[in-house]
Amino acid sequence: MSNMKSVHLLFLATAFLLISTGIVGARIIRPWSYQELLDKSDLVVIATPMATNDTKEHIGLPGYSIQPVIGVETKFEVSAVLKGDKSLKDLVLHHYRADVIQVPNGPTLVSFAPAEKRTFLLFLVREADGRYGPAFGQVDPGLCGIHVLGGAGR
Repeated sequence: MSNMKSVHLLFLATAFLLISTGIVGARIIRPWSYQELLDKSDLVVIATPMATNDTKEHIGLPGYSIQPVIGVETKFEVSAVLKGDKSLKDLVLHHYRADVIQVPNGPTLVSFAPAEKRTFLLFLVREADGRYGPAFGQVDPGLCGIHVLGGAGR
């Protein structure tokens, strides 16, 4: 009788767990090592955003087209060049922000608030037009090449 009661309780607990969790959606995101980021990058810098402006781009995010986005250009002042042209003093980062809606479980986009004077470690590739983009693409730039180093002060 005791075994039957244990089986019954186990069944009820399992059923409750399955019902209460519902359907979970997830998107696989590959973590990149610093060495992979360094190898892939044309430019690696420590920099601070100075200004950010929307572009006229209104598209589906390249590589994740169901997310509507607006193009953004953020101008950075370079503090140090770890890889690339050592004489570089500033650069323009081309990235995107969500347009109207953020797709659930969608891309991890980045934004910058120049007034905060935060410093970033940027792993970048040069685009055909001279701007720079995140080393492993625009879909998850915060996870693949743009890292906050600190707050105000340098």
